[in-house]
Amino acid sequence: MLKKYCIGGFYKSRDQYHHHDDSLLEDQWQLEVYLHALGLMKKNKFKTVVDIGCGSAYKLVTYLGDYETIGLELPANVENLRKKYPKKRWETSNFSAKSNLSVDIVVCADVIEHLIDPDELLDYVKHIDFKYFVLSTPDRSLIYKPWNKGYYGPPENKAHVREWTFQEFRKYISSHFYIIDHRITNLCQSAQMIICKSK
Repeated sequence: MLKKYCIGGFYKSRDQYHHHDDSLLEDQWQLEVYLHALGLMKKNKFKTVVDIGCGSAYKLVTYLGDYETIGLELPANVENLRKKYPKKRWETSNFSAKSNLSVDIVVCADVIEHLIDPDELLDYVKHIDFKYFVLSTPDRSLIYKPWNKGYYGPPENKAHVREWTFQEFRKYISSHFYIIDHRITNLCQSAQMIICKSK
């Protein structure tokens, strides 16, 4: 039986990963996540941040570039990032390996909905020594109404494996981390964001 990851009812997830190339994107999506992370960095006088699934890294470099940053991405993307931003640190993401990273903030913006097994990501983050974990994902209940086909999956976005409602996502993340803030950050983009700490 497939694991539901706190998604209720008869929801149907995808069973295969479909890569989404966002190497040309800038800050059209998830801008609020990075600005919130920037606020936390400034308020707490933090120095280090890791961005898991940083994509084009435009937002990481543009809004958090004054800090010590680490961008984690797929192998092909890491090679491109090293060429584009040679002075920054880029590493290949490998959720099956235990992390030895120590940073102030972990950012993971709209990555979790692309993963076949999101537990692997969360277990990976648990092995990072961090102060705040900032993650986001679409809120399914803002994208579809219960009478729309997409509400019960699979998502219309073929690169998404599954999408959570606000309540489902809170329940899922709270089973792994202590949530200190959960909000809708961009209603037009149906975006929800959670800020949490280690349990």
